Amino acid sequence: MKTNVYGALMILALAMIVSAAPLAQAQARTKASVPFDFNLEQKSMPAGVYEISSLSNKVLVVRNLDTRDARLLIESMAVQASEASGIPQAKLVFHKCGGEYFLSEIWNGQSHTGIAFPESKREKELQLASDSHQPELVVIAMK
Repeated sequence: MKTNVYGALMILALAMIVSAAPLAQAQARTKASVPFDFNLEQKSMPAGVYEISSLSNKVLVVRNLDTRDARLLIESMAVQASEASGIPQAKLVFHKCGGEYFLSEIWNGQSHTGIAFPESKREKELQLASDSHQPELVVIAMK
């Protein structure tokens, strides 16, 4: 029930955003080859080539080009890179916990701002069960 309400709210929010920003104005599209299955906001995503594009400042589309599955993501947390270090390259940052991967951040390579995803309940459980309590960072460059 809770999932249905959340899904309905996401669709409504997306409809409002899409109606305000024509698809012809879609911004940068980047691709990354992800060699492992991973979790993205409570959903398992298979390994494959992914295209990340933005519909607006707050909405991203993460699409598996092999399976054509797509996830719409509404930005919830922005992260800032130090201006002294320059603009970060376009990349996906994953947390590896107990043999599972979780998408943690997306950087488009065009600004000092990236998108961060909160830790899922599953990720927190795996971190607590590990000895180090710190996830291993895995970075995949995008083109």
